[in-house]
Amino acid sequence: MYCVNAGFRALSACVFLTLAMLAATPTANAIVMGTSSSLSGSTVRLVGPFYCSGVAISRRLVATAAHCANRAMRIMGGGGSAAIAAVSKTAVLDDGRRVSVTGDAVILTLTSPLSDSPATIGQSDSDRFTIAGYGTTNESNRMAFGTLHEASLVAASTLALVDPTRSGSISASACFGDSGGPVMRGGVLVGIITRAAHPSPRIACGHLTRWTPITVSGPASEPVVAEAPADEPPRKRARSAKRQSSDEQFSLFGRWFVEKSDTRKGSRRKTAQR
Repeated sequence: MYCVNAGFRALSACVFLTLAMLAATPTANAIVMGTSSSLSGSTVRLVGPFYCSGVAISRRLVATAAHCANRAMRIMGGGGSAAIAAVSKTAVLDDGRRVSVTGDAVILTLTSPLSDSPATIGQSDSDRFTIAGYGTTNESNRMAFGTLHEASLVAASTLALVDPTRSGSISASACFGDSGGPVMRGGVLVGIITRAAHPSPRIACGHLTRWTPITVSGPASEPVVAEAPADEPPRKRARSAKRQSSDEQFSLFGRWFVEKSDTRKGSRRKTAQR
């Protein structure tokens, strides 16, 4: 900005210095500190009152985080989009095997086929995990969404992953918008991203990535019972969607904010009882 009134030589030196400073400025990659991903064939976007990621496990089934399962969401992938017909913890894959999730994860049944390249669910003893999602590149811009990135992590503890090259306060992790994205291990899907965690109470991303497992078993012997039937009355669906949206529209790690809200409510109850 000081180059405007400079002479030719001074201007040349000033421009050179400016370019050098720009080259030295670190870029913000996503997930956080991640790289462009090759998992777009199976990783999908959930778009609606807020944003999330998900992973196709068959042409009509998508696994995602439970706090992302809002009926107002559209699932986008494979050049098309579909609505949510049902939400459950278990479903039947195209090959007849039953798939199940636990914790903050669900399986969405779609109203129409979507992905031609579903992820393969399996087990692996690899020490490397790959996470992927469409979330923000920078926690300060929580609503940035739409570009798929991935990061290679290792186990920090049970169901928690960390960047093996971590050297500062911020390292590769999931962030807002990555909830529901795939956790791959040895090239197979082993889980779903649920949230991020950071030692600092003012930061959510840049340290641990929490996840929950997804598993498959032998051929199904009983029908799937959806937790939210497709014929749920429209008014009831609208009220349910509104409640969930109000809790989560500012965070795609909905539980992170809901837990803080519950803590505040508990404190108010104790104060009232006194």
